[in-house]
Amino acid sequence: MARRSAAATQADITRLIKAAIAAGVGKEHIVGVRHDRDGVTVLFGEQKSLQVEPDKADDSWGDVDAA
Repeated sequence: MARRSAAATQADITRLIKAAIAAGVGKEHIVGVRHDRDGVTVLFGEQKSLQVEPDKADDSWGDVDAA
């Protein structure tokens, strides 16, 4: 059985990202790429950093670690 050709190749996605950067979109505003059967979409937004400070970390597993 023959396979369908991909809607976009990895090279197409790389070109799309490079074109967005060349158009003036900063790298920090590109948060992802969605690839589905309709094609490829560049996702824009603000990146959220997930930083946990050691003194505020969840210690709910402390009793299990000690056992």
